[in-house]
Amino acid sequence: MFNFEQNKEYTKMREKAEYRSAIRSRNMIRRALVELMLEKEYQKITIKDIVERADISRGTFYAHYSDVHAVIEQIENEIMEKMIEFLDEFKHTDLIQNMMPFLAKVSNFLGQDIEFYRMLIAVDAASTFMTKVKAVLIESLLSYERKTNSVQEREAFILHVNFFASGLVAMYQDWFEGKLNGSLDDLAASVSRIMVQGFQPFLLPSSK
Repeated sequence: MFNFEQNKEYTKMREKAEYRSAIRSRNMIRRALVELMLEKEYQKITIKDIVERADISRGTFYAHYSDVHAVIEQIENEIMEKMIEFLDEFKHTDLIQNMMPFLAKVSNFLGQDIEFYRMLIAVDAASTFMTKVKAVLIESLLSYERKTNSVQEREAFILHVNFFASGLVAMYQDWFEGKLNGSLDDLAASVSRIMVQGFQPFLLPSSK
């Protein structure tokens, strides 16, 4: 007798297995591409290079990506989406007053595969991507609403935002390149303290 419940459970198990297999394949492809980008120019990397490095078939590659560019595009989009997701969680909280919760989430995300992100930051194409990350941070920090007494005060605030967003990105980059000691959590705590101290003048009530 056919058991619908057992068949339903079997289907769920099979779908989960296929999902895990797809995730594993995408991770292998992504890692292979980043490794190759450390060895040669991005424009010279072929699908053949990737499938050989990842030890997969062309069919597996095309099941997930249309071309080489689609791989790096997905890597960038995934990180940007996470950054925006984390920032949106604090939309009603002043990041300038306490950036630690946001930085803790970033550190936890990066810490899930430190070696992969260390390789990613080391590739030549990383500079363009880091510029995008900085732009998202600047936009979020500038959304901090506070009435200012003058145009000069507003301009000073914008300068602070640009300076600290650039510094934050640079510090994480230096950490992955081995130029800074401590853990990602230590880095997050240090960056948070520096930012709060630097933005202190803008946290005070406007003088009359």
